[in-house]
Amino acid sequence: MNDLTPAAPMLDTAARRRERSILIACLLDCSILVPYAVVGVLANSLTMVAETLRGSLMVALELVLLVVLRRIHRGRTTEYDYGVGKLEQFANLAIGVVTGACGVWLLFSAVTRWWSPPEQAGLGLVFATVLAIANLGLNGAALRSLWLAGKDGTSAIMTVQIRSRVVKLFSSVLVAVAIGVNAAAEVLGGAPAWLSPLAEAVGTGFVGLVMVQLAVSLWRESVPHLLDRSLDEARQTSINRALASHFMDYDALLGVKSRIAGKQAQVDIALGFAPERSIGDIQRVADAVSANIRDLIPGAVVTVTPVATPA
Repeated sequence: MNDLTPAAPMLDTAARRRERSILIACLLDCSILVPYAVVGVLANSLTMVAETLRGSLMVALELVLLVVLRRIHRGRTTEYDYGVGKLEQFANLAIGVVTGACGVWLLFSAVTRWWSPPEQAGLGLVFATVLAIANLGLNGAALRSLWLAGKDGTSAIMTVQIRSRVVKLFSSVLVAVAIGVNAAAEVLGGAPAWLSPLAEAVGTGFVGLVMVQLAVSLWRESVPHLLDRSLDEARQTSINRALASHFMDYDALLGVKSRIAGKQAQVDIALGFAPERSIGDIQRVADAVSANIRDLIPGAVVTVTPVATPA
């Protein structure tokens, strides 16, 4: 009966912790989104609406990343010969594209709000301030959960999630201050007429700038990993040297393919062996060639494929 769950060994403690941390972060964000949207509309606060938009977008994309992470942990991406790094980076790039577009829209909205300040409800802004402070605590709790799960740096998805949550925590501090100043100006009275629209414009503009900056950062990190490049001449020479040192161990060199994806070298070699050679002998040669190349090119992913040559 215990053999009916073959996938269980694939989910180690670290994998479960990563999935759980992203799920917790999503649930914490969802708990604040509806109150943010309602209060933002009632108080006519563009800063609150901007935070709601950004939060909703991030939750949707975090759920997509969670699905990708679950598929990786459960071995459902084995059809990818060189791993799933590109899947992770493509998901991060998607976050960057959508985040950047929303950031630009918020910057434009902040400018229009400054030139044409609307009427705002003072009591609604007070509630908005309380929610903004509560959001600080939720972001702190989510960051702690993500950090504990992804501090080893082995998952691109977790690394980006931690970075995004740190940015979100710092931005939520300024947003809370901006909403608080806006509320004080509306409720207390006697404040300069420009103070309330300035606080609103600054809060919204800062959220937009944070989103644009995060988008640019994600683009810079993801694009090089998605565009393969030729291996430099020095490392190609190292591959040839390793093959030459084992020239007498294999019967034919059928092909060598090499590339660099992001910062990682990928090498695929096809070696020909006579049909009468034993499997153990062939495996010994393949392992020796792979080990030699990895010694000459640290961090390289080397695949040696044995092929039977005609008798």
